[in-house]
Amino acid sequence: MKTSWFLSIVELALLARKASCTDYPLLPYDPATTSDCADWFNNEDGRSCEWVRDYFKATPDEFSRWNPSVGLDCKPWYNWNSYCVISWTKVNATRSTTTTTTTTSATSTTRTLGPSPTAWTDMGCYVEDPALPILDINFNPNGDPSLSIPKCWQTCYRRFYEYAGLQNGNQCWCGSYVGGEWAANQTDCNSPCTGNPSTFCGGPKLIRIFKAEENVPPATVTTTTGTVSSTTTPASGPKRDSGAIKNLGMF
Repeated sequence: MKTSWFLSIVELALLARKASCTDYPLLPYDPATTSDCADWFNNEDGRSCEWVRDYFKATPDEFSRWNPSVGLDCKPWYNWNSYCVISWTKVNATRSTTTTTTTTSATSTTRTLGPSPTAWTDMGCYVEDPALPILDINFNPNGDPSLSIPKCWQTCYRRFYEYAGLQNGNQCWCGSYVGGEWAANQTDCNSPCTGNPSTFCGGPKLIRIFKAEENVPPATVTTTTGTVSSTTTPASGPKRDSGAIKNLGMF
């Protein structure tokens, strides 16, 4: 039985594009999909339901809850459709329970995920290189009609990327390092952001890049009771290995 959100083969062929995980669906999808979907998988390569669930480590119950049209037995299943592969509820729950504890004798240190960076440094306007992307991934290949600089910052931060880039007014890039060169004219990154026209979000073939600055943690608090001493140091926020900064001239 064909549902209203499932397009014909001819219509789907017109939507051909690289399968990816994006902030929003690029293909037809079930309108009953969970409203707090964090990432969408665009199934253009004919992946099976079981493959998608295993790859994104979603249980049958979770996947069916996020995608109500798909039963626990993976039926019905359509290629050329977008499916939710994780919800923000699960993302936030995972972050709140993920800690690393190191214990030596009577001393213990616990680190947890810190708050979003309070500052981002504007690194300038970079020239796009089709052969070697400046940043790792474009989360809005088809454009975001409501893109703003803070929205892009949050998109990258939530995925543990240290660098955020904005292009053409409506695209958000994220990366763990910067690999590229400055534009000859830094004022060319002057495309108004679609979500806030009073600010600029890069330009055509130009990416305006920001770097997340670490939060400064409060002073370490040490308490001593008898002969037992415990030290707790708040985390400074998530930091992903930034790799080699290819544009060394910037520093």
